[in-house]
Amino acid sequence: MIVTESKQQVVLGLSLIGLSSFLMVSCQPKALTETPVASSLPEIGVETRVVKSEEVPVFDVVVGTVRPYREAQVSAKVTGRILRMLAVPGVKVKKGAVIAEIEAEELKAGLERALASREKADRDLERYRNLMATGAATRAEFDAVQAKQRMAAASVKETEVLIANASVQAPFDGTITRKLMETGDLATPGRSLFSIEDSTLLRLEINVAESFANQVELKEKFRVRVDGAAVDMDGKVVEISPAADPGSRTFLVKLDLEKNPALRAGQFGRAYLPRDKRMALSVPVQAVIQRGQMDYVFVESEGIARLRIVRSNDASIEAQGDNQNTRIEILAGVEAGEFVVISPPPELRDGQKVSSTKAQGAVGESAQEKE
Repeated sequence: MIVTESKQQVVLGLSLIGLSSFLMVSCQPKALTETPVASSLPEIGVETRVVKSEEVPVFDVVVGTVRPYREAQVSAKVTGRILRMLAVPGVKVKKGAVIAEIEAEELKAGLERALASREKADRDLERYRNLMATGAATRAEFDAVQAKQRMAAASVKETEVLIANASVQAPFDGTITRKLMETGDLATPGRSLFSIEDSTLLRLEINVAESFANQVELKEKFRVRVDGAAVDMDGKVVEISPAADPGSRTFLVKLDLEKNPALRAGQFGRAYLPRDKRMALSVPVQAVIQRGQMDYVFVESEGIARLRIVRSNDASIEAQGDNQNTRIEILAGVEAGEFVVISPPPELRDGQKVSSTKAQGAVGESAQEKE
């Protein structure tokens, strides 16, 4: 009985071993020979550039806000009910255009009184002029009447100006951005009716740390990036605050931006202020392939294209004297002197044979290449 149980255990153990072997074999990946081997693919022609080690500036990135060249809060100059609001946000207006009308019945009544007083003063002045000519009135009496006539005329002019101010006008060419009151509200001097801005010229306003403020000069240009508009441009320094903000210990700096239809007031922007220099590896931006969250380049070595994962820096490096407009910094994955494929063809595969055309006289030639 004991021998039989031992045999059963041995058989069971052998069965388990066989099953494990079967599962291991069945779970093995399929042979790579089922897909085309890159080395057997036809040779393909590519253009390559050398990976360059160069001295690049180190930037302090200062964030700021895009602001219009001019902006104003428009309010009424007289007190009264709003009869009509003639503008809405988004409307472009010309300087002097009427954008709101204020009720002016009391002012018009005052103008009638002022006109009547002026007419009486005109008659009195004419009578005393005749009396003076006959010697029936003294010079002092005539001067007093003449002064009253001038005061009456000034009162008429003042009232006419107030009535004219009942029509609220745009202070400059611009765009209405906000409407702060409605028809029927009581308008008073100092209470804003509209916000208006002149966006023909936009500026980036940044706050620069006091340790760096002395290095910023008027008319100096810095690289500016506005993410919302997806544009890179130069910003020219036009204003530097002479005093620091006591709370943040920073100086307000304003940079004029180039005209671009994608720019809008209120957008978030960055200014890149150069502080120092360092060595960096760079390749033309056309060499970098983005797949998902990963960056790749093809490195040509002895006629074979090798696919490499690289880590790149988001900030591009401006090329000087190169046919490629910009290059991108590579933090890891390639070394100086290696050659990367420019604009890799979609059919290019890792390990495929290539015939490369190296750009002549391109910025980025290594010392080894020149030798």
